[in-house]
Amino acid sequence: MAVKEFKGKIFYPVLYEGDAAAALESASVVNSKQKAVPVFREINMHCEEMRRGLGGMLGGDAAPGRIARVFEAARPEVFCFPKRGGNAAFYPRTGGKVNIRLTGTRFILFETHVAFFEMDFELSELSLEDAMNATYYLCEVKDEANHFEYEKRTFDAHTRQPGSEHISFSLKKWFLQCAAYLPGCENFEDHGIESTVNKPLLYGYYLLDEKPEDFERISCNIAQNYKASYKGLEGDDRHVLHAFDNSCWCASYNGAVNVSYEVEDPVTNSFFKTAFPHKWESEYLFLFLNTVHQKYAVLKYLAELSGLSSAHYDYALMKRLLLQGEIMQEKCEVLKTRCFFNLPSNVEHVNRVYSFFQRCFDIPGYRASLNAGVKGSVNVCKSYVTRIKEIENLEKSAKTTKNEMYIALITASITCLTFFNSSYTTLTSLFQGRFGEIGVSAIIVTATFLTTITTVVFNLSKQRETLEETRKKIKKLKSKTIEL
Repeated sequence: MAVKEFKGKIFYPVLYEGDAAAALESASVVNSKQKAVPVFREINMHCEEMRRGLGGMLGGDAAPGRIARVFEAARPEVFCFPKRGGNAAFYPRTGGKVNIRLTGTRFILFETHVAFFEMDFELSELSLEDAMNATYYLCEVKDEANHFEYEKRTFDAHTRQPGSEHISFSLKKWFLQCAAYLPGCENFEDHGIESTVNKPLLYGYYLLDEKPEDFERISCNIAQNYKASYKGLEGDDRHVLHAFDNSCWCASYNGAVNVSYEVEDPVTNSFFKTAFPHKWESEYLFLFLNTVHQKYAVLKYLAELSGLSSAHYDYALMKRLLLQGEIMQEKCEVLKTRCFFNLPSNVEHVNRVYSFFQRCFDIPGYRASLNAGVKGSVNVCKSYVTRIKEIENLEKSAKTTKNEMYIALITASITCLTFFNSSYTTLTSLFQGRFGEIGVSAIIVTATFLTTITTVVFNLSKQRETLEETRKKIKKLKSKTIEL
Protein backbone atom coordinates (compact mmCIF):
# COMPACT_ATOMS: atom_id res chain seq x y z
CA MET A 1 0.00 0.00 0.00
CA ALA A 2 1.43 3.36 -1.09
CA VAL A 3 1.00 6.85 0.23
CA LYS A 4 0.42 8.97 -2.85
CA GLU A 5 0.69 12.15 -0.83
CA PHE A 6 1.08 13.25 2.77
CA LYS A 7 0.92 16.87 3.87
CA GLY A 8 1.91 17.50 7.45
CA LYS A 9 2.21 20.30 9.96
CA ILE A 10 3.90 19.96 13.33
CA PHE A 11 2.75 22.42 15.99
CA TYR A 12 4.75 22.96 19.18
CA PRO A 13 2.89 24.97 21.87
CA VAL A 14 4.86 27.49 23.94
CA LEU A 15 4.30 30.58 26.07
CA TYR A 16 5.75 34.02 25.42
CA GLU A 17 6.02 37.40 27.10
CA GLY A 18 5.83 40.98 25.92
CA ASP A 19 5.12 42.15 22.38
CA ALA A 20 6.21 39.12 20.37
CA ALA A 21 4.67 40.46 17.16
CA ALA A 22 6.87 43.56 17.33
CA ALA A 23 9.91 41.36 17.99
CA LEU A 24 9.20 39.27 14.89
CA GLU A 25 8.51 42.34 12.77
CA SER A 26 11.86 43.86 13.73
CA ALA A 27 13.92 40.65 13.34
CA SER A 28 16.40 40.83 10.46
CA VAL A 29 19.50 39.13 9.06
CA VAL A 30 22.23 40.22 6.67
CA ASN A 31 22.02 38.50 3.29
CA SER A 32 24.80 37.66 0.83
CA LYS A 33 24.63 41.20 -0.53
CA GLN A 34 25.31 42.58 2.97
CA LYS A 35 21.83 44.01 3.25
CA ALA A 36 19.55 43.66 6.26
CA VAL A 37 16.42 41.74 5.30
CA PRO A 38 13.44 40.76 7.48
CA VAL A 39 13.31 37.24 8.85
CA PHE A 40 9.49 37.11 8.99
CA ARG A 41 6.50 38.41 7.10
CA GLU A 42 2.97 38.57 8.43
CA ILE A 43 0.37 36.60 6.50
CA ASN A 44 -3.40 36.40 6.40
CA MET A 45 -5.15 33.19 7.44
CA HIS A 46 -8.63 34.60 6.89
CA CYS A 47 -11.11 31.75 6.45
CA GLU A 48 -14.13 32.83 4.40
CA GLU A 49 -15.87 29.48 4.80
CA MET A 50 -16.59 30.13 8.48
CA ARG A 51 -19.71 31.90 9.61
CA ARG A 52 -19.63 35.65 9.91
CA GLY A 53 -17.57 36.90 12.83
CA LEU A 54 -15.20 33.92 12.99
CA GLY A 55 -13.29 34.01 9.71
CA GLY A 56 -10.89 36.77 10.77
CA MET A 57 -9.89 35.30 14.14
CA LEU A 58 -6.50 34.07 12.93
CA GLY A 59 -4.47 36.80 11.30
CA GLY A 60 -5.74 39.27 8.77
CA ASP A 61 -6.68 42.85 9.49
CA ALA A 62 -6.78 44.16 13.03
CA ALA A 63 -10.49 43.45 13.38
CA PRO A 64 -12.16 43.33 16.82
CA GLY A 65 -12.54 39.56 16.53
CA ARG A 66 -8.89 38.83 15.76
CA ILE A 67 -7.25 36.71 18.46
CA ALA A 68 -4.00 35.77 16.71
CA ARG A 69 -1.34 37.00 14.30
CA VAL A 70 0.52 34.69 11.96
CA PHE A 71 4.11 35.14 10.75
CA GLU A 72 5.93 32.91 8.30
CA ALA A 73 9.68 32.64 7.84
CA ALA A 74 10.67 34.82 4.88
CA ARG A 75 14.24 33.52 5.26
CA PRO A 76 13.88 29.74 5.73
CA GLU A 77 17.66 29.30 5.84
CA VAL A 78 17.64 31.04 9.24
CA PHE A 79 15.88 27.93 10.54
CA CYS A 80 18.22 25.62 8.60
CA PHE A 81 15.54 24.93 5.97
CA PRO A 82 16.35 24.70 2.25
CA LYS A 83 15.34 27.76 0.28
CA ARG A 84 12.05 27.67 -1.61
CA GLY A 85 10.85 24.47 0.05
CA GLY A 86 13.68 22.25 -1.09
CA ASN A 87 14.05 18.53 -0.74
CA ALA A 88 15.90 16.94 2.17
CA ALA A 89 16.40 13.59 3.83
CA PHE A 90 15.08 12.77 7.28
CA TYR A 91 17.06 10.29 9.38
CA PRO A 92 15.12 8.86 12.37
CA ARG A 93 17.06 7.78 15.43
CA THR A 94 16.33 4.11 14.65
CA GLY A 95 18.07 4.31 11.28
CA GLY A 96 16.89 4.49 7.71
CA LYS A 97 16.19 7.44 5.47
CA VAL A 98 12.99 9.18 4.43
CA ASN A 99 12.82 11.66 1.58
CA ILE A 100 10.99 14.75 2.74
CA ARG A 101 10.13 18.18 1.43
CA LEU A 102 10.41 20.94 4.03
CA THR A 103 7.96 23.63 2.95
CA GLY A 104 7.98 26.27 5.66
CA THR A 105 8.05 27.57 9.22
CA ARG A 106 5.36 29.72 10.79
CA PHE A 107 4.71 31.35 14.16
CA ILE A 108 1.11 31.67 15.36
CA LEU A 109 0.85 34.21 18.18
CA PHE A 110 -2.39 34.30 20.16
CA GLU A 111 -3.36 37.27 22.30
CA THR A 112 -3.44 34.94 25.33
CA HIS A 113 0.39 34.75 25.04
CA VAL A 114 0.13 31.18 23.79
CA ALA A 115 2.08 30.55 20.59
CA PHE A 116 2.66 27.64 18.21
CA PHE A 117 5.79 26.94 16.19
CA GLU A 118 4.70 25.33 12.91
CA MET A 119 6.86 23.14 10.69
CA ASP A 120 5.37 22.24 7.28
CA PHE A 121 6.51 19.21 5.32
CA GLU A 122 5.43 16.75 2.63
CA LEU A 123 5.99 13.04 2.06
CA SER A 124 5.19 11.02 -1.05
CA GLU A 125 5.71 7.70 -2.79
CA LEU A 126 6.40 5.58 0.26
CA SER A 127 4.54 2.86 2.11
CA LEU A 128 1.95 3.71 4.73
CA GLU A 129 4.02 1.98 7.40
CA ASP A 130 7.10 4.05 6.52
CA ALA A 131 5.05 7.26 6.49
CA MET A 132 3.54 6.53 9.91
CA ASN A 133 6.96 5.71 11.34
CA ALA A 134 8.35 8.95 9.87
CA THR A 135 5.62 11.13 11.42
CA TYR A 136 6.16 9.37 14.75
CA TYR A 137 9.85 10.33 14.85
CA LEU A 138 9.20 13.77 13.34
CA CYS A 139 7.36 14.53 16.59
CA GLU A 140 10.31 13.51 18.78
CA VAL A 141 11.84 16.94 19.15
CA LYS A 142 13.77 16.03 22.29
CA ASP A 143 16.01 13.45 20.56
CA GLU A 144 18.75 15.13 18.54
CA ALA A 145 19.36 11.86 16.68
CA ASN A 146 16.26 12.68 14.62
CA HIS A 147 17.79 14.99 12.04
CA PHE A 148 17.68 16.30 8.48
CA GLU A 149 20.36 16.48 5.82
CA TYR A 150 20.54 18.15 2.42
CA GLU A 151 22.97 19.80 0.04
CA LYS A 152 22.82 23.56 0.01
CA ARG A 153 23.73 25.29 -3.21
CA THR A 154 26.39 27.99 -2.85
CA PHE A 155 28.08 30.50 -5.11
CA ASP A 156 31.64 31.80 -4.74
CA ALA A 157 31.63 35.50 -5.58
CA HIS A 158 35.39 35.51 -6.19
CA THR A 159 35.70 32.50 -8.48
CA ARG A 160 32.20 32.96 -9.91
CA GLN A 161 31.72 29.21 -9.53
CA PRO A 162 28.73 27.35 -8.05
CA GLY A 163 29.28 24.88 -5.23
CA SER A 164 27.48 23.06 -2.46
CA GLU A 165 27.51 22.78 1.31
CA HIS A 166 26.32 19.81 3.32
CA ILE A 167 23.71 20.88 5.89
CA SER A 168 22.66 18.75 8.83
CA PHE A 169 20.32 19.87 11.62
CA SER A 170 18.12 18.22 14.22
CA LEU A 171 14.49 18.83 15.07
CA LYS A 172 15.63 20.21 18.40
CA LYS A 173 17.92 22.73 16.70
CA TRP A 174 15.00 23.95 14.61
CA PHE A 175 12.86 24.25 17.73
CA LEU A 176 15.49 26.18 19.71
CA GLN A 177 16.08 28.49 16.76
CA CYS A 178 12.36 29.28 16.75
CA ALA A 179 12.39 29.83 20.51
CA ALA A 180 15.28 32.28 20.19
CA TYR A 181 13.05 34.72 18.26
CA LEU A 182 10.18 34.66 20.74
CA PRO A 183 10.65 36.90 23.83
CA GLY A 184 10.28 35.07 27.13
CA CYS A 185 9.65 31.75 25.40
CA GLU A 186 8.73 28.98 27.86
CA ASN A 187 7.43 25.43 27.81
CA PHE A 188 4.18 24.35 29.37
CA GLU A 189 6.25 22.17 31.71
CA ASP A 190 8.41 23.02 34.72
CA HIS A 191 11.75 22.90 32.95
CA GLY A 192 13.82 25.12 30.71
CA ILE A 193 13.17 25.58 27.02
CA GLU A 194 16.32 23.64 26.15
CA SER A 195 15.08 20.58 28.04
CA THR A 196 11.92 20.12 26.02
CA VAL A 197 10.44 16.65 26.45
CA ASN A 198 6.84 16.80 25.26
CA LYS A 199 5.84 15.83 21.76
CA PRO A 200 4.35 18.46 19.46
CA LEU A 201 0.97 18.12 17.76
CA LEU A 202 0.64 16.57 14.30
CA TYR A 203 -1.88 17.91 11.78
CA GLY A 204 -1.85 15.96 8.54
CA TYR A 205 -3.55 14.62 5.43
CA TYR A 206 -2.97 11.17 3.91
CA LEU A 207 -4.03 10.30 0.37
CA LEU A 208 -3.65 6.55 -0.15
CA ASP A 209 -3.90 4.56 -3.36
CA GLU A 210 -6.36 2.11 -1.78
CA LYS A 211 -8.13 1.25 1.45
CA PRO A 212 -5.92 -0.58 3.98
CA GLU A 213 -7.05 -4.05 4.98
CA ASP A 214 -7.01 -3.22 8.71
CA PHE A 215 -8.24 0.32 8.23
CA GLU A 216 -9.86 0.61 11.68
CA ARG A 217 -6.67 -0.32 13.56
CA ILE A 218 -4.52 1.85 11.30
CA SER A 219 -6.89 4.80 11.81
CA CYS A 220 -6.63 4.51 15.60
CA ASN A 221 -2.82 4.40 15.37
CA ILE A 222 -2.79 7.46 13.13
CA ALA A 223 -5.05 9.28 15.59
CA GLN A 224 -2.51 8.74 18.37
CA ASN A 225 0.47 9.27 16.01
CA TYR A 226 1.68 5.77 16.80
CA LYS A 227 3.84 3.63 14.58
CA ALA A 228 2.11 1.16 12.26
CA SER A 229 3.29 -1.81 14.32
CA TYR A 230 1.47 -0.70 17.48
CA LYS A 231 -1.39 -3.00 18.48
CA GLY A 232 -4.20 -1.00 20.03
CA LEU A 233 -7.49 -2.02 21.59
CA GLU A 234 -9.95 -3.75 19.29
CA GLY A 235 -13.03 -1.70 18.50
CA ASP A 236 -11.70 1.52 20.04
CA ASP A 237 -13.11 4.04 17.57
CA ARG A 238 -13.41 7.03 19.92
CA HIS A 239 -10.72 8.83 17.96
CA VAL A 240 -12.11 8.23 14.46
CA LEU A 241 -14.81 10.17 12.59
CA HIS A 242 -15.98 8.75 9.26
CA ALA A 243 -16.59 11.90 7.29
CA PHE A 244 -17.11 10.31 3.86
CA ASP A 245 -17.22 6.77 2.53
CA ASN A 246 -13.53 6.93 1.62
CA SER A 247 -12.34 9.47 4.18
CA CYS A 248 -12.09 9.75 7.95
CA TRP A 249 -10.62 12.06 10.55
CA CYS A 250 -8.34 10.61 13.22
CA ALA A 251 -7.75 12.79 16.29
CA SER A 252 -6.49 12.64 19.87
CA TYR A 253 -4.44 14.76 22.27
CA ASN A 254 -1.54 14.16 19.86
CA GLY A 255 -3.13 15.91 16.89
CA ALA A 256 -5.57 15.42 14.01
CA VAL A 257 -5.01 13.67 10.66
CA ASN A 258 -7.36 13.05 7.75
CA VAL A 259 -6.98 9.74 5.94
CA SER A 260 -8.53 9.40 2.48
CA TYR A 261 -8.03 6.78 -0.20
CA GLU A 262 -8.75 6.58 -3.90
CA VAL A 263 -11.81 4.79 -5.23
CA GLU A 264 -13.03 3.84 -8.70
CA ASP A 265 -14.83 7.16 -9.17
CA PRO A 266 -12.51 9.68 -10.93
CA VAL A 267 -14.62 12.66 -9.80
CA THR A 268 -14.22 11.65 -6.14
CA ASN A 269 -10.51 11.08 -6.63
CA SER A 270 -10.14 14.50 -8.22
CA PHE A 271 -11.91 16.13 -5.26
CA PHE A 272 -9.61 14.53 -2.70
CA LYS A 273 -6.55 15.39 -4.76
CA THR A 274 -7.33 19.06 -5.40
CA ALA A 275 -10.30 20.57 -3.53
CA PHE A 276 -10.00 18.72 -0.23
CA PRO A 277 -6.33 19.66 0.42
CA HIS A 278 -7.40 23.30 0.11
CA LYS A 279 -10.10 22.78 2.74
CA TRP A 280 -7.59 20.90 4.90
CA GLU A 281 -5.26 23.92 4.64
CA SER A 282 -7.99 26.47 5.38
CA GLU A 283 -11.25 25.75 7.22
CA TYR A 284 -10.21 22.48 8.89
CA LEU A 285 -6.88 23.99 9.94
CA PHE A 286 -8.83 26.96 11.33
CA LEU A 287 -10.93 24.59 13.46
CA PHE A 288 -7.90 22.61 14.59
CA LEU A 289 -5.87 25.67 15.62
CA ASN A 290 -8.74 27.21 17.54
CA THR A 291 -9.36 23.92 19.34
CA VAL A 292 -5.76 23.39 20.43
CA HIS A 293 -5.48 27.05 21.42
CA GLN A 294 -8.52 26.68 23.66
CA LYS A 295 -6.79 23.77 25.41
CA TYR A 296 -3.46 25.48 25.99
CA ALA A 297 -5.00 28.84 26.87
CA VAL A 298 -7.02 27.12 29.60
CA LEU A 299 -3.86 25.36 30.86
CA LYS A 300 -2.10 28.73 31.05
CA TYR A 301 -4.98 30.40 32.88
CA LEU A 302 -5.41 27.50 35.31
CA ALA A 303 -1.73 27.83 36.24
CA GLU A 304 -2.25 31.55 36.87
CA LEU A 305 -5.41 30.93 38.89
CA SER A 306 -3.57 28.45 41.10
CA GLY A 307 -1.21 31.24 42.11
CA LEU A 308 -4.03 33.29 43.64
CA SER A 309 -4.00 31.33 46.90
CA SER A 310 -1.18 30.91 49.36
CA ALA A 311 -0.85 28.92 52.58
CA HIS A 312 0.99 31.85 54.16
CA TYR A 313 0.42 35.48 53.30
CA ASP A 314 0.52 38.92 54.79
CA TYR A 315 -1.69 41.95 54.32
CA ALA A 316 0.27 43.37 51.38
CA LEU A 317 0.24 39.98 49.64
CA MET A 318 -3.50 39.63 50.23
CA LYS A 319 -4.21 42.98 48.61
CA ARG A 320 -1.99 42.08 45.65
CA LEU A 321 -3.63 38.65 45.24
CA LEU A 322 -7.07 40.25 45.45
CA LEU A 323 -6.20 42.60 42.59
CA GLN A 324 -4.72 39.74 40.55
CA GLY A 325 -7.82 37.64 41.24
CA GLU A 326 -10.12 40.35 39.92
CA ILE A 327 -7.97 40.68 36.79
CA MET A 328 -7.86 36.89 36.25
CA GLN A 329 -11.63 36.56 36.58
CA GLU A 330 -12.07 39.20 33.89
CA LYS A 331 -9.44 37.58 31.65
CA CYS A 332 -11.13 34.18 31.92
CA GLU A 333 -14.50 35.63 30.98
CA VAL A 334 -12.95 37.43 28.01
CA LEU A 335 -11.24 34.18 26.96
CA LYS A 336 -14.53 32.29 26.97
CA THR A 337 -16.25 35.09 25.07
CA ARG A 338 -13.61 35.60 22.37
CA CYS A 339 -12.04 32.17 21.89
CA PHE A 340 -14.81 29.63 22.49
CA PHE A 341 -17.61 29.15 19.99
CA ASN A 342 -20.09 26.59 18.67
CA LEU A 343 -21.40 25.88 15.17
CA PRO A 344 -18.57 27.58 13.27
CA SER A 345 -20.08 26.95 9.84
CA ASN A 346 -23.37 26.70 7.99
CA VAL A 347 -22.16 23.36 6.62
CA GLU A 348 -23.20 20.46 8.84
CA HIS A 349 -20.16 18.36 7.92
CA VAL A 350 -17.77 21.11 9.05
CA ASN A 351 -19.62 21.46 12.35
CA ARG A 352 -19.36 17.69 12.86
CA VAL A 353 -15.60 17.82 12.38
CA TYR A 354 -15.31 20.72 14.81
CA SER A 355 -17.39 18.86 17.42
CA PHE A 356 -15.13 15.85 16.86
CA PHE A 357 -12.00 17.93 17.48
CA GLN A 358 -13.59 19.41 20.60
CA ARG A 359 -14.39 15.96 21.97
CA CYS A 360 -11.01 14.41 21.17
CA PHE A 361 -9.15 17.27 22.86
CA ASP A 362 -11.65 17.20 25.76
CA ILE A 363 -12.39 20.91 25.40
CA PRO A 364 -15.64 20.59 27.42
CA GLY A 365 -13.56 19.14 30.27
CA TYR A 366 -10.99 21.92 30.02
CA ARG A 367 -13.73 24.52 29.96
CA ALA A 368 -15.35 22.95 33.03
CA SER A 369 -11.96 23.07 34.77
CA LEU A 370 -11.66 26.74 33.87
CA ASN A 371 -15.14 27.47 35.22
CA ALA A 372 -14.28 25.61 38.43
CA GLY A 373 -10.98 27.49 38.66
CA VAL A 374 -12.72 30.83 38.23
CA LYS A 375 -15.33 29.86 40.83
CA GLY A 376 -12.58 28.84 43.22
CA SER A 377 -10.70 32.08 42.66
CA VAL A 378 -13.91 34.02 43.31
CA ASN A 379 -14.29 32.25 46.66
CA VAL A 380 -10.64 32.91 47.48
CA CYS A 381 -11.05 36.56 46.56
CA LYS A 382 -14.16 36.78 48.74
CA SER A 383 -12.12 35.36 51.60
CA TYR A 384 -9.45 37.98 50.92
CA VAL A 385 -12.09 40.72 50.85
CA THR A 386 -13.49 39.59 54.21
CA ARG A 387 -10.02 39.43 55.74
CA ILE A 388 -8.97 42.79 54.33
CA LYS A 389 -12.18 44.48 55.52
CA GLU A 390 -11.69 42.98 58.97
CA ILE A 391 -8.12 44.25 59.09
CA GLU A 392 -9.12 47.68 57.79
CA ASN A 393 -11.95 47.95 60.35
CA LEU A 394 -9.56 46.99 63.16
CA GLU A 395 -6.99 49.51 61.93
CA LYS A 396 -9.72 52.14 61.76
CA SER A 397 -10.79 51.26 65.31
CA ALA A 398 -7.18 51.44 66.50
CA LYS A 399 -6.78 54.83 64.87
CA THR A 400 -10.00 56.07 66.53
CA THR A 401 -8.84 54.82 69.94
CA LYS A 402 -5.48 56.48 69.47
CA ASN A 403 -7.16 59.79 68.54
CA GLU A 404 -9.43 59.56 71.60
CA MET A 405 -6.37 59.04 73.80
CA TYR A 406 -4.69 62.10 72.28
CA ILE A 407 -7.83 64.19 72.84
CA ALA A 408 -8.13 62.97 76.44
CA LEU A 409 -4.49 63.84 77.14
CA ILE A 410 -4.87 67.29 75.61
CA THR A 411 -8.11 67.91 77.58
CA ALA A 412 -6.48 66.74 80.81
CA SER A 413 -3.48 68.99 80.19
CA ILE A 414 -5.68 72.02 79.59
CA THR A 415 -7.73 71.20 82.70
CA CYS A 416 -4.57 70.94 84.81
CA LEU A 417 -3.20 74.23 83.55
CA THR A 418 -6.51 75.98 84.12
CA PHE A 419 -6.85 74.54 87.62
CA PHE A 420 -3.29 75.43 88.63
CA ASN A 421 -3.70 78.92 87.24
CA SER A 422 -6.98 79.63 89.05
CA SER A 423 -6.27 77.79 92.32
CA TYR A 424 -2.67 78.74 93.03
CA THR A 425 -3.48 80.24 96.48
CA THR A 426 -5.59 77.25 97.47
CA LEU A 427 -2.88 74.81 96.45
CA THR A 428 -0.20 76.80 98.33
CA SER A 429 -2.26 76.76 101.54
CA LEU A 430 -2.96 73.07 101.01
CA PHE A 431 0.69 72.13 100.56
CA GLN A 432 1.80 74.34 103.53
CA GLY A 433 -0.82 72.83 105.87
CA ARG A 434 -2.85 76.04 106.33
CA PHE A 435 -6.16 74.26 106.02
CA GLY A 436 -8.04 77.02 107.86
CA GLU A 437 -7.44 79.38 104.93
CA ILE A 438 -9.04 77.01 102.43
CA GLY A 439 -12.72 77.61 101.70
CA VAL A 440 -15.40 75.00 101.09
CA SER A 441 -15.71 75.94 97.43
CA ALA A 442 -11.99 75.47 96.91
CA ILE A 443 -12.17 72.01 98.45
CA ILE A 444 -15.00 71.07 96.10
CA VAL A 445 -13.06 72.35 93.06
CA THR A 446 -9.96 70.43 94.13
CA ALA A 447 -11.93 67.22 94.66
CA THR A 448 -13.57 67.63 91.27
CA PHE A 449 -10.19 68.16 89.65
CA LEU A 450 -8.67 65.09 91.29
CA THR A 451 -11.68 62.99 90.32
CA THR A 452 -11.42 64.19 86.71
CA ILE A 453 -7.71 63.40 86.52
CA THR A 454 -8.24 59.97 88.06
CA THR A 455 -11.00 59.22 85.55
CA VAL A 456 -8.82 60.36 82.63
CA VAL A 457 -5.92 58.20 83.80
CA PHE A 458 -8.22 55.19 84.23
CA ASN A 459 -9.78 55.69 80.78
CA LEU A 460 -6.37 56.11 79.18
CA SER A 461 -5.25 52.87 80.77
CA LYS A 462 -8.31 51.02 79.42
CA GLN A 463 -7.89 52.58 75.98
CA ARG A 464 -4.24 51.57 75.96
CA GLU A 465 -5.22 47.98 76.73
CA THR A 466 -7.86 48.08 73.97
CA LEU A 467 -5.33 49.51 71.52
CA GLU A 468 -2.79 46.79 72.33
CA GLU A 469 -5.44 44.10 71.93
CA THR A 470 -6.52 45.53 68.56
CA ARG A 471 -2.92 45.66 67.36
CA LYS A 472 -2.45 42.01 68.33
CA LYS A 473 -5.57 41.06 66.35
CA ILE A 474 -4.30 42.97 63.31
CA LYS A 475 -0.89 41.34 63.55
CA LYS A 476 -2.47 37.91 63.87
CA LEU A 477 -4.74 38.46 60.86
CA LYS A 478 -1.90 39.78 58.73
CA SER A 479 0.28 36.78 59.45
CA LYS A 480 -2.42 34.12 59.46
CA THR A 481 -1.42 30.77 57.96
CA ILE A 482 -3.94 28.55 56.16
CA GLU A 483 -3.28 24.88 56.84
CA LEU A 484 -4.38 22.47 54.12
